Amino acid sequence: MTAKSMQRRPGGRTARNRENVLRATAEMLLHEGYEHLTIARVAAAAQVAETTVYRRWPSKAHLVADALSEFAKTGNPIPDTGTLEGDLRALLCQVVALVERPEVRRVILTVVSLTADDEVVAAKDAFWEERFAGAAAIVTRAVERGELSADTDPYELIEDLAAPVYFRLLVTGRPLDDRLVDRSVELALSRQGIHATSTPGSPASTPARD
Repeated sequence: MTAKSMQRRPGGRTARNRENVLRATAEMLLHEGYEHLTIARVAAAAQVAETTVYRRWPSKAHLVADALSEFAKTGNPIPDTGTLEGDLRALLCQVVALVERPEVRRVILTVVSLTADDEVVAAKDAFWEERFAGAAAIVTRAVERGELSADTDPYELIEDLAAPVYFRLLVTGRPLDDRLVDRSVELALSRQGIHATSTPGSPASTPARD
């Protein structure tokens, strides 16, 4: 064994352990629910020591937030369609497809209902911060194409886009249908002074600015 391979091995093992722990967490969370998930059970499923888990994730809430972030990255890669409207529509369709899965919907409803102690709040904040940071790339590209002004707030745009979906998911329970996606995209664009096209997937119109 060379010195070079010995230097690489710890990093590789660490990455594999992280991947195994997050996979075990996501599977347990989706199939059994938050209430049945424990650090001990995750460690056993991932075939690592509990201390390995605690070294990276100080609490169950932080572990779940990280696992959900990785899960969301897989189910919701940030789209790049070439237009702002196309990106927003693709992103929202991904979100709808993800949250309509019964196991994902159950997890979201469970996590939202958790007691808002400091650990849970910190974990939720970390999860949403990462998701918004990824979606901000959509705004950056739109600014570069001249579709949005440079002072556009990515958080506000994505909030405008996704809020109706989560309102129906968490409050009214009404269908997350194509009409909702169309209306959400139109509303988000209109807040930026842009008129949405009427045909899903077609190029976005130019900004209605002087």
